[in-house]
Amino acid sequence: MFARPSKQLPGQWNLFEYYTEPGKELIHKQEEQLKEEQLFLRLEFSENADFSYETNLPINFIAEEGNLTWSIAKNFITLIHRDDFRKNQEFQFAIENGVLKILKKDTFGKIILFGFFRKKVAVK
Repeated sequence: MFARPSKQLPGQWNLFEYYTEPGKELIHKQEEQLKEEQLFLRLEFSENADFSYETNLPINFIAEEGNLTWSIAKNFITLIHRDDFRKNQEFQFAIENGVLKILKKDTFGKIILFGFFRKKVAVK
C-alpha cells in the first residue's frame, strides 16, 4: 500500500532540477549546473504543519516569508500565512518515486517554478 502524500511530505526537500520561464524563453537548470553555480532551494515541511525554506535562486517563488504553515488537498499544497489569509499561496505537487515535484505558474500561465526535489535522508 502506498503512503498518502500527507505522510510522505514532512521533512526537508532539496532542489536538484528546475524549469522557469521569466521572459519569453524556458530556462532549464539541472543538478550539475546548480552545483556549479552554487544555487539551492530547501523546503521544510514539519510534522506539526510549519513550513520554512531557504534559497538563493533568482526566482520569486514564495512571496511571503516567516509565519507560514502548510496543508494539502488533492494535488495542491497551500502555504498558509498565519496573520493574513489573503497572502496564502497554492502550488500543484506530486510525489513520484521519492521525488517531490512542485509547479507554480503566474496568472498568464507562465512557469514561475517547476522544481524537482529529493528528500534529505536523516542520518542516524
